[in-house]
Amino acid sequence: MQTLSEGLRTCEHFEQFAQTLESKGAREALAYILSLSAYRFIGVFRFQDGKATAALHYDRENPSVTSSAEVPDTATYCCYVRESKGLFTVANALDDARLESHPARNAVLAYCGIPVMDPDGQLLGTLCHYDVVPRDPDTLDIELLLQVASRLQQGQHIPPYPVASA
Repeated sequence: MQTLSEGLRTCEHFEQFAQTLESKGAREALAYILSLSAYRFIGVFRFQDGKATAALHYDRENPSVTSSAEVPDTATYCCYVRESKGLFTVANALDDARLESHPARNAVLAYCGIPVMDPDGQLLGTLCHYDVVPRDPDTLDIELLLQVASRLQQGQHIPPYPVASA
């Protein structure tokens, strides 16, 4: 349960996110949300034809990189969010028995993802923080992430699945 001061911080961070979203766009707004954490990456992943990739992506260490690789949808932890339509977190994939045979286990060690839903309850994608080193997902403000996902969806700021260029 969130304390009053945590709730106020959530409101302040959401207001800053919303201002950044309107003035600089979705990617910069996500960069702001990422700056509130120790994680390296944030993204909104979409699924299509058995594949997954980021429709929005920000890498703290390489801000000029605007996309992620397209991978089989089951090679992401986002598939767990998609299946449950709920929160999925991993602090250290190497210590998590749920991920023993997962293809990303040795590459993506930390993950926290939530669903991005449309008003009819259909999954549009996942909003997630992830990293190549262990991270504590309990340090993230899940209420803020839920508000961010909702605002992105309501403002139609989530791009469609990226089309590969020929």
